[in-house]
Amino acid sequence: MMIYKKIIINFVVITLAFILFVVWHQFNFIKSKQTSMSLIPFYTVYLVTVDQGFRYWGILNQGAADMAELIGINYIWEAPEVRSTERQIEIINEAVLDGANALLIAADDPKEISGPVEDAKARGVKVIYVDTPAYEEAITTLATDNYEAGVIAAQTMLRNLDEAGVESGSIGIVNLADKENTRLREVGFREMMELDERFNLIETIYTALDRPEVTQEAAEQIIAQNPDLVGLFGTSEGTSLGVGYANRANDKRYVTIGFDLTDVSLPLLEDGSFDALIDQNPYTMGYLGMAEAVAAILGKETGPEFINTGVTVVESYP
Repeated sequence: MMIYKKIIINFVVITLAFILFVVWHQFNFIKSKQTSMSLIPFYTVYLVTVDQGFRYWGILNQGAADMAELIGINYIWEAPEVRSTERQIEIINEAVLDGANALLIAADDPKEISGPVEDAKARGVKVIYVDTPAYEEAITTLATDNYEAGVIAAQTMLRNLDEAGVESGSIGIVNLADKENTRLREVGFREMMELDERFNLIETIYTALDRPEVTQEAAEQIIAQNPDLVGLFGTSEGTSLGVGYANRANDKRYVTIGFDLTDVSLPLLEDGSFDALIDQNPYTMGYLGMAEAVAAILGKETGPEFINTGVTVVESYP
């Protein structure tokens, strides 16, 4: 049995209502053939994610697909089979050449893909960021406030340590190298944890790959080198699985907080390898991202430049 604690879903209600009204209004126009909006089935929106391997991206895709089906627009999901900035850039360029009217992009490397995004915009393609923005300006970004999510993860860590009666010790972090979203999560986590002088945050181990077999080795290294360790934090789906597996392999001795509730991480939560997971809302990113893309194609107002899709803390009972 699990406790779900809703922390924040900070997208603006008025904006959301307006976007959905616009989409539904245009959908009705299509059905009745009362205006030239009957051309909407001929528009195409692409979703380009970091890869298709993690379930997180599949959930985001499902949100976009459900909205696309509702309004009748052509929708395609493309991504590298495995994480590759070079391949993601190729996919963006191919989508533009194939006639994409809008792109929903989760940036792998915010700097490297900014050039292709700028080129796409120059060709009239509407660009919306989901999960992770690039440096090039887009119409809007739908994502987690990652700094805030890191703060929430630290608050969750501290509460679980208190509940376990742990009053001192070291905290270890496994993070991804060169990822802006997880960097911000670490910053938020560290700044909140450092307010409590009882605990020592040791140097983060960064991994190049977000793969459990790699990140578990990093977590095991932290455990081996720090006999006073009391907590572990993973900043992404893959790093979280790594710290969860490491905690399970070490008799679940550590308070362990991770990100993203998936079919793989759920058993680790249920057996106590995780004390809590910070669950994002990728479905909302995809669903509202598609609504924003359609509004942009139709020349309608798209609301704020950033929409915080929020997080939920998911915990098992003691």
